Amino acid sequence: MSGSDENDGTVAGAAIEDFEGPAYSRELWTRATDVGSTVSLGSSRAEQAAGQIARLAAAVPAGARIGSKDELRKICGVSVGTINEAIKLAQTREIITSRPGPGGGLFACDPSPLSRMNGWFRTAADEDAAFAEAVQIRDAIAPLLIEEALRRITRADRDALAENLERVRHTRDSGSVSDFVRACWDLHACLADLGKGVLLNALYLSIMDVGTTYLLTKLETTAPEDIDLNPLAEVMEDLVEALERPDRDAAVDALRRTIPNAILRRAAPSAPRERRQ
Repeated sequence: MSGSDENDGTVAGAAIEDFEGPAYSRELWTRATDVGSTVSLGSSRAEQAAGQIARLAAAVPAGARIGSKDELRKICGVSVGTINEAIKLAQTREIITSRPGPGGGLFACDPSPLSRMNGWFRTAADEDAAFAEAVQIRDAIAPLLIEEALRRITRADRDALAENLERVRHTRDSGSVSDFVRACWDLHACLADLGKGVLLNALYLSIMDVGTTYLLTKLETTAPEDIDLNPLAEVMEDLVEALERPDRDAAVDALRRTIPNAILRRAAPSAPRERRQ
């Protein structure tokens, strides 16, 4: 990421307007056109600073002072206007509270479980440990998601999955990395839509957003020759074929092999799994 205070708002030369929301938001990369070898995540400096504030608050007990506005501005390395916006975001999310006067400043809150979960998703997408945790949780819920999908899948649903898979193939063949990643995400969104479990589907798609945004972060420093779209495309083929048969175990296996950074040749996303025949 650039060390400047302003985001240049480009993804491989394509303009992305600023928006308020977490980096994992699908809105981010539906605006992207091509990744190439340089990616800007599109999350504002205020959003990034709010994430830093959240990590500071999480590291101390509720009610502990984390600093003054100026101290946080220096820690985050941003302008006065940016830290004001970041503090407003953190307060809205129940991460911190402010107290005026002597001994005042900004203090850690004890947020609700939902606020903590939302905060985790907002700050997780660029952290290796958080990515690994997200994959672990996704693997745990994979059987539930697949069983729900197979219980309700129709011929029209299978046609929709096939259509999404065709876009995965097309974008792989065209070599457009961001379009390929978006096509893979859309296929998983189609899968999530098959079930009626609102909480399960929302959790699953949030985890997938963490994975894809983590991938976009890694692509910032990845040369084009170190990108191979085929491994992930093959997993997408396996997933759709298993849902078509249908084969519950094969579908769960394929879902668990959906590791976004598998397209990076030097990545070691997880322990290798034996592929089903």
